Amino acid sequence: MGLVDALSTRKLAVVAEGETGDDLRRIVQESKPEILIFDLNICGDGIGVAEKALRAQSTLKIVILTASDDEEDVADAIRIGVHGYILKDVSGAELLTAVEMISLGGNYITPSLASRLLIRTKGKSLLADQTCDITGLTQRDRRVLRHLTKGLSNRELASELGVSIRTAKYFLSQLYKKMRVQSRVDAIVEAQKMKLGYGGPR
Repeated sequence: MGLVDALSTRKLAVVAEGETGDDLRRIVQESKPEILIFDLNICGDGIGVAEKALRAQSTLKIVILTASDDEEDVADAIRIGVHGYILKDVSGAELLTAVEMISLGGNYITPSLASRLLIRTKGKSLLADQTCDITGLTQRDRRVLRHLTKGLSNRELASELGVSIRTAKYFLSQLYKKMRVQSRVDAIVEAQKMKLGYGGPR
């Protein structure tokens, strides 16, 4: 069963379809849908596209349907305010349940992915007694940290640093290891506590 067939029920009506980032922007502007479902990799920057769509239509509910189970992608999606993060191997019935839940004001993350995130969150408490270490941060680390405190996405960070998204993610992973934190949010919190991330060379 295709996506449109799965969603075309008495409770949900598909008002528009598209295949590109331009289609998505047109749909948001012209059709003003209640819920927008799209692939994370559209235009190569699904998070950025989602963020712009939310700015253009504040009442819009965004559902990301993707093959990516990268926890950083999920964290970025949650940060900008998407309502759903669903892996593409989902059944038509589960997708329909998720979208109906979101239409009623709820949120939905694919259960297997939500479980992983919960385990990671619980794991943080086991590391709580480890003091954040900033003594080994290089100038590049501090530059990355400063950009994180501004809320930049991975793509925006890569652009600021003049590197690929893959390289930017590597820089982030190295920063987390040095700071002894588990995620972007943890790094930002520690930076704010220690008044780091705002100064230093650009």
